[in-house]
Amino acid sequence: MQQSKEVWELKAKTFRRFKKNEEDTLEILNFFRQNGADFRGKEIIDIGCGNGRFSLELAQEAKHILALDISDTMLENVANDARAFGLGNVSAFCGDWEGFKVEKKFDIAFASMTPALNNKAGFLKALEICVEGLAYVGWGRKREAEFIDTLLKEHSMRLELPVGLPNMLEWLKELGYKEPKFAYQCADFTYESDVAQAINDMIFNVKVHGGEPNHALIADYVNARAKDGKIRYTHTREVGYTFIKKP
Repeated sequence: MQQSKEVWELKAKTFRRFKKNEEDTLEILNFFRQNGADFRGKEIIDIGCGNGRFSLELAQEAKHILALDISDTMLENVANDARAFGLGNVSAFCGDWEGFKVEKKFDIAFASMTPALNNKAGFLKALEICVEGLAYVGWGRKREAEFIDTLLKEHSMRLELPVGLPNMLEWLKELGYKEPKFAYQCADFTYESDVAQAINDMIFNVKVHGGEPNHALIADYVNARAKDGKIRYTHTREVGYTFIKKP
C-alpha cells in the first residue's frame, strides 16, 4: 500500500467527514476505556488522523490533540470541523509519520486505519512516543470487494489486505509484551456514489496499491456497471483494535 501526499489528497476529496457520537466510533473508544485507556485531560497524538473521526471525538475530553496527517485537505477539514464544534484544543501537523521529529512524549498515541503503522519501524515509533499506551485500530483478518478486485486485475494487481492487528500482535510478541486484550469487528458496508465519484475512488484504489491508473479503462469500467447513474457494491471487511499499555 502506498503512502504519498498525492494519493491521500485524492482520497480527501470524498473521505467521510466527522460526525459526532457515531455508534461504531463510540464502541471502539469504550473498548479502549474498558481496557485501561483514560483519555480525560490527556495529551494525545492521533497518527494518520484523516478527517478527525477520533481526534474530534477525543478532543471533547482530552487536554490537547495533535492531529497528524500527510494530507493538507484532511487537516483543513479537521480544523474547520473543530471550529464548528467549538473545540479549541486541536492542533495539526502536516507530514508523514516517518519524517515526524519526536520532540516530546504524549500520554497516549492513537492510530486508526493508517498506513503510517504498516511497518514495524512505524509501529515501534508510535509505541515509543507514548507514556501510557497506544490505542490502535487497524485491518482485521479479511477484506473482499469484487468490484475493486476486478478493476485491479485489469491493472495486473489484486486487492490487498493491508497490515493490521494480526501483524501488531506478532510484533508485540517479538518485543516480549504480554498479549493485550483485543477485538475484531465486522465493518462491512455498501458503497454507493455517482459515476464521477466512483471513478475518482477507483483511481485512488489503483494508486494506493502502487499502480498507475488507466483513466480511460477505469471510466469505461465504472460506466458499464452504473445503474441509474449510480454505482453500488459491497465491501466485506473486518477491523481489529487493541489498547497496548506501556509496561
